[in-house]
Amino acid sequence: MSLADPPQPDLFHIVLPPYEVPDLIVTGGVVVENRGNAPAKNVKVVLEYSGANSGIIRHLQVLSDVEYILLGGGDQFSFATIRARQLGAGQRIVIYYSAPGQIQPRVKVSHYEG
Repeated sequence: MSLADPPQPDLFHIVLPPYEVPDLIVTGGVVVENRGNAPAKNVKVVLEYSGANSGIIRHLQVLSDVEYILLGGGDQFSFATIRARQLGAGQRIVIYYSAPGQIQPRVKVSHYEG
């Protein structure tokens, strides 16, 4: 990035490796962070389990540097949609979840100016 480039957000996410408590539950997580040099506005994070054998989220916990709302899903659903008005440079949202089996969620992260 050159000095002439305007500041921009750069949202990055990583799915943490699952941890299984045998015959009981599997926990995992997703970390979403803004690695850019400007705030990302209207951030939306969607976790989805798809397919006929998809499990449901048994427990969802969000640790965030910013205020957020759970728009839909969460505990006892096969998806969760989280929204934050703004995620500043260097800030992050960490989403922990547990499910009955070792299945990875599909994760979509987006933002828009508005």
